[in-house]
Amino acid sequence: MNIAGFQVFVSAAIAAIVSVSVVFLSRRSETKKHLESLRTSAYVDFVRGVAGWLVLNKHPIDSKENFLRGTELTMLMADAKARIALYGSKSVVSSLAKFLRAGVVLDSPERAKEFTAVCQKMRSDTRPRPGNVTDHDAHFLLFGFDLQSYLLGRNAGESSDPKSANSQK
Repeated sequence: MNIAGFQVFVSAAIAAIVSVSVVFLSRRSETKKHLESLRTSAYVDFVRGVAGWLVLNKHPIDSKENFLRGTELTMLMADAKARIALYGSKSVVSSLAKFLRAGVVLDSPERAKEFTAVCQKMRSDTRPRPGNVTDHDAHFLLFGFDLQSYLLGRNAGESSDPKSANSQK
């Protein structure tokens, strides 16, 4: 084999190796993106299901539509929990399991703190990392009122700050 033939062979071999590497890395990257998307959508669906279920259950279920909506939300949460079990991180799976063992009840400051902590873990488990938010802000966004409102006996529609209460009217 002459030198020109050898150079062509080496160039072709390098091109083949680079092509295979690019395909491999591209597929790996797409797989990771897909898994991240599955994980994030499972987290979001679970929180949507819980929020919808809690809003629906504030009042007695007195119509067929509300009953069907409740069934849909229960199925959404069950589906999301299954996907979290498959795609969620170890810390999210264990904290969510611990939370759910006591039921999907958010009627006390302790339960609200636990749910907020689970949501914070879900937030920190997504890519790209969206950054940290305080538990205070996360709780307010999730529930519509500050955690201190539990302690003061206020409900979700009231504020502990008279200025903000006037601005809500």
